[in-house]
Amino acid sequence: MHEKIHESLTTDAVSHDPTETVVGAVSGETRFLRVVLPILGAAAGVGLRWLAAWMASLPWVPWQGLARSVDALADVWGTWALVGLGALGAVVGACFAQHLVENMGRIAVTGTGAGFKDKDTLETVGRAEVTDVFVEGTEIVLLRDGREIHRWPADLPTREVAAAFTGHGWPWREGGDPFRAAYRRWDVGDDTLPAGADALLRARAGLLEAGKEAHVRDVRDDLAALGVVVRDEGTVQHWRLATAGAGAIGVERRA
Repeated sequence: MHEKIHESLTTDAVSHDPTETVVGAVSGETRFLRVVLPILGAAAGVGLRWLAAWMASLPWVPWQGLARSVDALADVWGTWALVGLGALGAVVGACFAQHLVENMGRIAVTGTGAGFKDKDTLETVGRAEVTDVFVEGTEIVLLRDGREIHRWPADLPTREVAAAFTGHGWPWREGGDPFRAAYRRWDVGDDTLPAGADALLRARAGLLEAGKEAHVRDVRDDLAALGVVVRDEGTVQHWRLATAGAGAIGVERRA
């Protein structure tokens, strides 16, 4: 199961296997990037010839040497120079589009497991480990007995994500977090929190304000180890205790 998911997530094609659904690997957005960015790159390459001529005519503009070199090359080679610059721009645009596509989050779902990949992470989870799946904002959240085991920052079409999970028999929650009513707003010094959780939430509040998303996720994991589940509304933190009996879950994670 994990081998199939890994293969789907590390290639740039939607699987045609009817037992697997991939969302995000190929979409209208990725096709747009692959078509439009090379065209824009080609246009920028062709336009570079006139930009270089303009820059070379203005002594106060920086990079005069480079501008004169490009202008002189274009004068010598004429149409071929335009073709070459356009082709170079198209290649640069195509490479940039490929980079963006590879860094976009995507998921693969089967009846026995699911996986997620973005620019930093490749994660998989078994179906038996999950009791609730839902979308919260731009993230896909997976729970087991009230304990959060994965939060995948995949800004994907909710309808397609829901269809992928429900189509393979996963416990999709259309209404969102089934434990939402259990959350309470965090206030500094809340003595109902487990030991150490208030200090972590204080640190996390500062990280949220500073926009340090990677560190925010790390502190979320530290809170989960204390049995605290956290949800954000902007920079305001809300928390609840994981339900009784929800132990630590072992999941496969690759950075």
